[in-house]
Amino acid sequence: MKSISRNADNGNTFESSIEAFFSQFQIFSIARKAHATKTKGVSFKVLWTFLVSVLLSGRSSYRNFQMQELPFSEKTYRNLLNNPKIDWQVFLACLAQKVTAYFSTFTSEERKNVFIVDDSMYERLNVKKVELAALQYDHASHTYKKGFRFLQLGWSDGNSYVPVLFSLLSGKNKVAQENETDNRSLASKRKQQAQGKGTEVLLELLKLALKRGVKAPYVLFDSWFSSPTMFKKIRELELHVVTLLKRSSKVYYFYQGKAIDVKTLFKQLKKRRGRSRYLLSIEVEAHVGDESIPIKLVYVRNRNKRNEYLVLATTDMTLSEDEIIQLYGKRWAIEVFFKMCKQYLQLAKYQGLSYDGIFAHTTLVCVSYTILSVQHRQEGDDRTIGELFYLMVSELADLTFEEAIFQLLEMFKEALYEEMVLSASILEEILEKFLSLLPKATQHKLKRATVY
Repeated sequence: MKSISRNADNGNTFESSIEAFFSQFQIFSIARKAHATKTKGVSFKVLWTFLVSVLLSGRSSYRNFQMQELPFSEKTYRNLLNNPKIDWQVFLACLAQKVTAYFSTFTSEERKNVFIVDDSMYERLNVKKVELAALQYDHASHTYKKGFRFLQLGWSDGNSYVPVLFSLLSGKNKVAQENETDNRSLASKRKQQAQGKGTEVLLELLKLALKRGVKAPYVLFDSWFSSPTMFKKIRELELHVVTLLKRSSKVYYFYQGKAIDVKTLFKQLKKRRGRSRYLLSIEVEAHVGDESIPIKLVYVRNRNKRNEYLVLATTDMTLSEDEIIQLYGKRWAIEVFFKMCKQYLQLAKYQGLSYDGIFAHTTLVCVSYTILSVQHRQEGDDRTIGELFYLMVSELADLTFEEAIFQLLEMFKEALYEEMVLSASILEEILEKFLSLLPKATQHKLKRATVY
């Protein structure tokens, strides 16, 4: 997925592939809903096709201007990106609705589609004049960096990932901010959202996604967003949560009438023995005000270290333990998305200073990833070829349990390495030894999961 692969017709260019995608999903009709139109000069269609092709080609816009003659200047497309009247969130949400509906036609109704939420560091160097940039704590490097928190809401069916909505969050210590003359304007509301709390912005994004017709019954996120209050607010949206819980002694859940934290529960209750896929599964309640929310907890073992474990939680009490682990494994897709955006789609290489321009460029990156996701699905799923293949060919398999276990092992490695408990080389040795002790059939499945 580094670039759009070419089909049998070698004469196809980036532009023809991009235009085919735009035509299939009526992107310019969507652009009109988001007020992304031009009344004079070069059309939005020409400019947007050029900008997407620049990202997917891996070249800078400056280099493209040097290599070919274009009917517009750099100022023309920068004016489009800096236009404060375009609602980029509506633009991206409407596109996501069409793409997710297209993917859903190739899978059964029993498939459990999910929303995935996570944030990542959007670093900007030399940010003295970058609007709303602020000091952010990077959990990966354990240092403070200047830039934004890239809060992303995506959709996945276990095979394909589609970016739905995002927000670039600022902080209290903003580096720079332009004065707004009208707090009712779209640009002002976008910047007000950037200065809100991450949990509140997450709920805003979920509401907008549901309003625009993007459908999924579950919301996946990691421990940074998990809390009883968040569970309550997401249940009010008629969605279920599958999340990783914080192993905190300050957050209590009610078990058999007693308020107990997840650490104490693990110490007091009897664990499963042998090679069970999980250590412990119990039903508890979270109290928020006068309301009680039933929650199912699943403790997943770390076979390498007895005292280490993950705690998964869901508000859907009908899910089995295997289904909970499998569903949470789908969250890995958003990590792949962040890596692709940063390494291949020039996410942080835009040099504009205005918040509107940075937001528009990030939308451009999300659209480019959506094109890659559709192309990857069409190449891998024979059902997309035509009606005969749709009827005769089985749908692509969902994320397997083995793949979910592999991804949980990767999370253990990250957690232990970040906390400086073990070095990277020692972690690799422990995991290799652990894998060698498993049955041969399980080893084979896990190796196949790593290739996936």
